[in-house]
Amino acid sequence: MSEGAQLMIDWNDLNTGWSSYFPWLITYKGDQAIRILADRHYSRQTIGAKQFTRPGTNLVLRTADAKAVWVSWKTKFLRKDGYNAIECTIFRNESEHLSSTLIKTAIHATLKEWGELPGDGIITYVDDRKVNSVNPGYCFIRAGFKKVGRSSKGLALFQLTPERAKLMLDEFRTAIALSVEQYFINFAMECGEFMEAYDSQEKAKELEEHLLLLHKEMKNNRMKAWSDYEYTLEREDLDFIIGPY
Repeated sequence: MSEGAQLMIDWNDLNTGWSSYFPWLITYKGDQAIRILADRHYSRQTIGAKQFTRPGTNLVLRTADAKAVWVSWKTKFLRKDGYNAIECTIFRNESEHLSSTLIKTAIHATLKEWGELPGDGIITYVDDRKVNSVNPGYCFIRAGFKKVGRSSKGLALFQLTPERAKLMLDEFRTAIALSVEQYFINFAMECGEFMEAYDSQEKAKELEEHLLLLHKEMKNNRMKAWSDYEYTLEREDLDFIIGPY
């Protein structure tokens, strides 16, 4: 690889370093571009209200084009449903990103910002009657959640336990790291740096082996593994994560 190349990626954190978790940006509960997006979500209580989050601690994420929003919420009080959990109170995706990928990245961002998950992990409620899908909540299942019941109002309850979250995030980080090494292999070959390409190839093999082990463990836990299509990022996405040379 050419001298002076800079890898702007934390292999453990996958954080670009400027209050963002690609493709998410951290924003605030009064972000009006996101308020407009939230107004189109079925869970919106008061359309047009300047704020779209619950009282308590919220982590509000948006994409740069304001076509996707995620809110993680936690309260210091006892929840009525009895769960000791962080809740995703709104997730809406009108972007070109896969919803399952956005969910995984949002959970990664939540853990980096707030630390360990509480005992019951992360939960979310889905109103089957208002979701335009033949399989409501499937994007959460693709991200490791499990349907565990229904609320008193008939909403489907999905949960990601800390144990399942650990598996999902390990797979997520390994898959991204593998994509980066594949990127480096191609880049090094284009530059004639064949030893660098070989080193990246060896790292890629180790990552592939680890990914296979993770997929076996996920299968045992009845979790959905990422497909090649899901974890292989586009060239411009990797350019963003890795940074310029």
